[in-house]
Amino acid sequence: GEGGIKVGEQCKNNACQNTYVDASSLSQQCVYHPGCPVFHEGYKYWSCCKKKRTTEFSEFISFTGCTTGTCTFQEDPSKKKKALCRYDFFQQGPNVVLSIYAKKVDPEQCSFEISDRQLRLSLLFDFVNTFSLNCMLNGRVDPNGCKVEILAPKVEITLKKADGSSWSELGTLIGGEEEEGGVDGGGGGEDDLAAVGD
Repeated sequence: GEGGIKVGEQCKNNACQNTYVDASSLSQQCVYHPGCPVFHEGYKYWSCCKKKRTTEFSEFISFTGCTTGTCTFQEDPSKKKKALCRYDFFQQGPNVVLSIYAKKVDPEQCSFEISDRQLRLSLLFDFVNTFSLNCMLNGRVDPNGCKVEILAPKVEITLKKADGSSWSELGTLIGGEEEEGGVDGGGGGEDDLAAVGD
């Protein structure tokens, strides 16, 4: 096939079921999820379609995409590329613990910033992949009581709740993970964001 793509290769975009047939497949319309999969408290959903959720994995993978684009059948390993990471959170007493499942994270190429209502982060993992998250949190946190740990299979961020309230979700994404700018883009409040060390 074109550029070494094998016939029958599936589109790399989430939830697209199209497969490569010939060169015309490269301009084929694609309906996909630009967000990432979230598994939380038994529910499974895409971060770009938070209202559509299920407890059944088979139903989750059949959710139709929410964005239209063009099929992609191969990845360029030589470029840093935005990648989708599965992430999840749970509540543990006065804390909310966020786990981002990314391997071979380079601590020198990561940034974590937090204010009492906003979390922004950027990761470089597997040498070429980048992942960004910019989130208005579901509740207030104490930035001085938060910590970041970079572990072998994941990055774990512990957020200390300021008021002890129960969180039904992590919060609201700003701009989505896929937009250019990632951690550096997005709204105000920049002045009161403090860097979180590990």
